[in-house]
Amino acid sequence: MPGFGILAHPWWVPVLYVLLLGHITNLCVTMYLHRSATHGGVKFGPPVEHFMRFWLWLTTGQVTREWVAVHRKHHAFADREGDPHSPLLEGVWKITFGQVFYYQKTAKDQDVLEKYGKGCPDDWMERKVYTGRRGSGILTMLVIDLFLFGPLVGLFVWIGMIFWMPLLGGVINGIGHAFGYRNFPTRDTSRNIYPFGFWVVGEELHNNHHADPRSAKFKAHWWEFDVAWVWIRALSFLKLADIVYARGVNAKEYAARHFKDQVAQPVAGRIEKAREKLDSLRERLEHASEGLEHAMAQVRERMESARDLPDAARQRLRVSRDRLEAARLRVREALEHVKSGAQAEFEVAREKKDHARERLEEAVTQARTALEFARSTLEQAGA
Repeated sequence: MPGFGILAHPWWVPVLYVLLLGHITNLCVTMYLHRSATHGGVKFGPPVEHFMRFWLWLTTGQVTREWVAVHRKHHAFADREGDPHSPLLEGVWKITFGQVFYYQKTAKDQDVLEKYGKGCPDDWMERKVYTGRRGSGILTMLVIDLFLFGPLVGLFVWIGMIFWMPLLGGVINGIGHAFGYRNFPTRDTSRNIYPFGFWVVGEELHNNHHADPRSAKFKAHWWEFDVAWVWIRALSFLKLADIVYARGVNAKEYAARHFKDQVAQPVAGRIEKAREKLDSLRERLEHASEGLEHAMAQVRERMESARDLPDAARQRLRVSRDRLEAARLRVREALEHVKSGAQAEFEVAREKKDHARERLEEAVTQARTALEFARSTLEQAGA
């Protein structure tokens, strides 16, 4: 068994230790917190996901729901009033070196957590350990570091790990909205800091991400490099990750397809385009509402004959019913929002349009999820 402080010398060992563990932390942040939990572009198998959740608790004390909620709000109000950490509003150096304080302020807002933190893990480990004892992980890491490196070096190693994530987060949210190049004319000020995403494991390609947030792949040109995407592909090959969505076209084609109207058309043209998208979303909502009603009828029919089903099947039917009901209420709320004047608001405020579209798309996504769960439940119950 290694002795006390055995890794304190030579000097490059603790440095290498911090860099290696910091790199693993970066991977857990971008792969799990960012690309999976926040945007849903990739889903990891239980062994990988639980490891990343444990590692983040051990090295950062980070709570998944808080990180997800703050980042989703950032996308909803990127570089506009309401953005938790915009260098355009607060100043680039304030965010670069003090982003953690803006993050903590937003993370304490229960309304933000309730609105933007949906869909995060809520199992026993999350409630009792990762959230309930969030400080225990980094204290455990302190004990490990003191044992491996001795009191003085171990303390500096631990401090390096503590400041690792806040510092790099400030670089991405500060520098990444101020300096660099842009592949896509997004409405925010996001930039790709540089094209080789290794040091911050692909988060350097910040403009690419803001152009297509759900994509699990951040690179857009062949000459750009996203090391986290390499890991995701490797885990997918090993059947430990399921890539839900990754942008499959190059930057030029994607920009022409999704950003041409924002570059060439005047404001009036963009408003007309927004109306068309709203009409399309309303049709999708109405179609989703019909599908939900049909699925609810099937679930009720199954519930009436549930006495002959196993307990597990009855429980899944109850869960399916509750999820369908929640989705139906969400669809109705979104439709009411449209009918109450969202189109008129588009004429005077583009921000209103963005908010309405977000609510509609969220409702459609929730409806689809509920329908898929209901179909799966009905198939299993029928079996």
